[in-house]
Amino acid sequence: MTFNKSKMVSALAMAGILTLTGCESDEAKEAVFSLGVSDAPVENAEEVNIELDQVKLIPMNEDGSEKGEEVIVDTFTNEAGEEVDTIQVNLLDFQGTSQIKIIDETQNIQLDAGNYEMELVVVDAGSYVIEQGDSAQQPIKIPSSRLRLGEFEVASQYVQVGDTPAYTLEFDLTQSLVQRGNAITNNGYIVKPHGVRIVSQYGDISGTVAGDYTNLGTCSVYVYAGDVVEYGDLFDANDDIFDAPVEEITAAAPLATVKVADDGSYSIGFVAPGDYQAALYCSVVEDNNVQFDGLTIPAAGEITPDVVSFSVANQESVTVNFDAPAAQ
Repeated sequence: MTFNKSKMVSALAMAGILTLTGCESDEAKEAVFSLGVSDAPVENAEEVNIELDQVKLIPMNEDGSEKGEEVIVDTFTNEAGEEVDTIQVNLLDFQGTSQIKIIDETQNIQLDAGNYEMELVVVDAGSYVIEQGDSAQQPIKIPSSRLRLGEFEVASQYVQVGDTPAYTLEFDLTQSLVQRGNAITNNGYIVKPHGVRIVSQYGDISGTVAGDYTNLGTCSVYVYAGDVVEYGDLFDANDDIFDAPVEEITAAAPLATVKVADDGSYSIGFVAPGDYQAALYCSVVEDNNVQFDGLTIPAAGEITPDVVSFSVANQESVTVNFDAPAAQ
């Protein structure tokens, strides 16, 4: 395996530096909110459309309780720069490191610095999946049409530069999009908070996987925290249909995952700065994104690919390749 890093020289990084050096007390300052949307690809879908009616920003205390009044954003900016009441995004149009800006700084949404949670108010009629080889719209069902997401930090140094918003909402659809029923008794889909992250500082990961591995089945790259010692498959213990195994799960679920493309390449965008590990899984056995399958990771047939440790810094591109195994 190989990995290397390159620095993304961008106006966003420079703006952050200039803002940091030009302010004495960031915590006391207001921040101008802007938001983009991106996703990691998912199999068997031509479109995954989400239509938003509102974005609610809820200020949070350090103990996790709500404080103050929520800020409601009920207008959006489309790709033409027009202000609209709702916005529909096909998430599959903005994969990897690409994103679409849906809330612009010119809307002048002012927030006090601090921690917030985000809630998306979804338009049911405009939220659906179109599967490969089928033009029918399979509805996306979100309880009460509201998707409550986790905490993120708002600070005045996180700013929009050009068309790059201050914050990005990243949907890892491999984890967050779940089909109810099966291909025969399809009851539509749901989108869960699990696998959705909000980032302001981020880098990205990309690389290639050798044909020695991809020839053995569908390959996926799993990304774990840097201190993980037991690598688990995808599962969501908070899902209503999760069946807990008899034995306690000791393996860690991945933080992000992506299928390897037919040409052996992959990329994961909007990864928060930190220490990580990447592991490879290649098999004809699929990984259920709700249930714990007890898959052996890393694995590729009878080969055990090395786990790669690496770090991601803000505005940094990291290359992690899974090279052909050494000849025995």
